[in-house]
Amino acid sequence: MEISEQLARQLLESIENGFINETTIAKFRYWHLDAVMNMTKYMEHGRETFWEIKSYLEQMNIERLRKQEKIIVGFITSSSQDWIGDELYWLLEKSEKFEPYIFVMATYLNGMGNPLKRDYCETVSFFQKRGLRVKQTFDVETEHLYTWDEIGMKPQLCIWLTPWADGFKEHFHLLYYSLDTIHAYIPYGFMIAGSEDGRFIEAQYNQLIHNIAWKIFEENKIAVELAGRYSFVGNRNTVYLGYPKMDSFYGERENCTIWDELKEKIGNPNAKCVIYAPHHTLDKDKEPVCFSTFAQNGKKMLDFARKYQKDIVWVFKPHPTLRTKAVLAGIFKDDSEWEDYIKQWEDLENAAYVNDGMYQDLMCKSDAMILDSISFLAEYMYTSHPMLFLKRKEQRFNEFGKLVVEQLYQAEGNNFAAIDEFLQKVVLNENDEQFEKRKKFFLENLDYKNMNYKNANAAQSIYCEIENTFGKKEK
Repeated sequence: MEISEQLARQLLESIENGFINETTIAKFRYWHLDAVMNMTKYMEHGRETFWEIKSYLEQMNIERLRKQEKIIVGFITSSSQDWIGDELYWLLEKSEKFEPYIFVMATYLNGMGNPLKRDYCETVSFFQKRGLRVKQTFDVETEHLYTWDEIGMKPQLCIWLTPWADGFKEHFHLLYYSLDTIHAYIPYGFMIAGSEDGRFIEAQYNQLIHNIAWKIFEENKIAVELAGRYSFVGNRNTVYLGYPKMDSFYGERENCTIWDELKEKIGNPNAKCVIYAPHHTLDKDKEPVCFSTFAQNGKKMLDFARKYQKDIVWVFKPHPTLRTKAVLAGIFKDDSEWEDYIKQWEDLENAAYVNDGMYQDLMCKSDAMILDSISFLAEYMYTSHPMLFLKRKEQRFNEFGKLVVEQLYQAEGNNFAAIDEFLQKVVLNENDEQFEKRKKFFLENLDYKNMNYKNANAAQSIYCEIENTFGKKEK
């Protein structure tokens, strides 16, 4: 008998024999439930069988957590770029029922050694500067992964901000969590990309977290439909209440002063503000999706910044992983060459380099974006400003992504004449012919606050869902 089948039978027999209860459920791990899922995939009515088992265990946990005075909530993240904004954290913090923490994980998806340590330290620093309670999971000096005992606590309700559990090792991998933990998931960005073979959509909607989560708070309403089509459990555990990462576009934002500082430097208060945001997926032979055109235009964008040095101020905002990938792809021979490239941006009076997690006010105060980044294609629509999407032939989109990209200005990533035309016609001359088209799409598909009959933002709506489920019920 294979190990997976043994694990599945252990869990199923324990349920059948009444061995599992609120006390003993902690003896089992999510690898048991994963084994049951893999077994039921080959059974007639297997999806329904798995859903019943998952729901039975979930309800047991919910009833137990309702009885507790406090529930430890852990936001699970490995990057500041995943962060959804502070409001949900503070709503949980202010409640009598919940005690939130940020559990920063070391992710091994982007390499080992110094890059891993650098990314981990930058992420920890980002959350600490925001005054949020951070629980570290990794000793940077020794590269030791702390045990839960060494950390001093385990989250009882995990809110995952990434589906990439394979990047976390040992007891931090989702499979190793005990079954008395409940999981939720808020996507780290808009799911837009597709792949040649159609398999990437599995990563967007059918990984382990999608099938074992108590609740998935989808980032757009079309995502609920796609989950119904591609997730093993369908969309029964999904809900669209808005996307907390976008809440600040409707209300208060952290004040971004970069644009004003750059305009003052060049002595032009009326200068236009442009963000250049390249993605990291460079290698079509090694990446599941391939969007980045940085190899074709990264250096040329510096020339555009120099050309329009008195009329346009620029922010270079690359995907944080581009730094590593650009060296691996041979665009730069080592980290020092990447640093030299960054310095060229920073040495310009009309440009700056930005690489931290909160960028909403940066976007709102800009005038346009030039990009091949993926999630930004939808995120930037909340500003109403024009975008130029840089294309390459390997780019593929899921159903939602196809709708999004139809609303945008587009140019091949090496068509510098078209990029220049966008800068002159759309940015400088403010001739935005696609404005009404984008606005209509936004109102119909992304404007969740005005879709919500309570007119609540996403963080408030998600908090209410959590409170209504785990708060003490009146007798």
